[in-house]
Amino acid sequence: MTYKNTVKRLFREAKELHEATEEYYAQPLEDNLFEWHFTVRGPADSEFDGGVYHGRIIMPADYPMKPPNIIFLTPNGRFETNKKICLSISGHHPETWQPSWSIRTALLAIIGFMPTPANGTIGSLDYTAAERAVLAKRSQKYQCPQCGCVAPQLLERTSDNLELQAEAREVMGKVAVTVKAEGKEEASGSNTKSDKATPPSSPSSNDSATPTPTQPTTDSPTHPTTHPAVEELSNTSPSPSSPSQAPRPPQETENASPEILMEEVPTRTVRANSVSSMGMSGQSYLYNFVLSSAIFLFIALVIRRIFLLEGDTPEEFDDILL
Repeated sequence: MTYKNTVKRLFREAKELHEATEEYYAQPLEDNLFEWHFTVRGPADSEFDGGVYHGRIIMPADYPMKPPNIIFLTPNGRFETNKKICLSISGHHPETWQPSWSIRTALLAIIGFMPTPANGTIGSLDYTAAERAVLAKRSQKYQCPQCGCVAPQLLERTSDNLELQAEAREVMGKVAVTVKAEGKEEASGSNTKSDKATPPSSPSSNDSATPTPTQPTTDSPTHPTTHPAVEELSNTSPSPSSPSQAPRPPQETENASPEILMEEVPTRTVRANSVSSMGMSGQSYLYNFVLSSAIFLFIALVIRRIFLLEGDTPEEFDDILL
């Protein structure tokens, strides 16, 4: 929407809200069309009953495509003063704002939201009912620097205005439904992303939070089981790479018993040495067997050659060998 259309929209709403009512009134400042001042009466049958609350509405340049910012000026115990409050019809939630809503919609929503819990939202307060009742009485004397005394701006309440209060609750309900719908869409989108990113767990996986001792956790790598004495010595012995701990003197190592020296050797190194020694012994045995067989065969061929030169037959040589 262009700036010209925004101005036309604001002029039209100012004309519609020109006459004050018993529950609300709002008009732009004389020198600034994009800053409005509003006055609302506290909801009946609540701790805000009898209160008259004043505040500012700051319009964005592309209103109504974006929501306005709402600031309370009168202390009320529900919304902080001089701070942009967080509602689904305010600038804190542009994703829930609808261009069909207007300033009147925002005023009705404010009236409907005042008795609701704050729930820790931005610009919200959780005063007690007694404190809010005291502030409601004080609000009737509030003076605005631009508007003066704000209480006479509203018409005197002649009835409970049940129809307008029902309309305020209806507007608040529509706003709440919009927020819930937006929250469900965001939750469904996040669940879809998490389902795609997280693979399904196998049926045999352990459902308990604490893994059993026989099952390694995915966060810690698996290591071979070591002897308790080795673990105790490795935990208590100083690390050579640590500058704050000095290495063990040579005489302590020389005087140490053979059992402790054997336990200080890591299990992984002992296993690797045993495997390598087994491989070397197997290779040496095969090498000795092949060498012995070759020597025996060579000797047999030499002897056979000697017998053939002396005139003996191969059959006689074979009998001698057998």
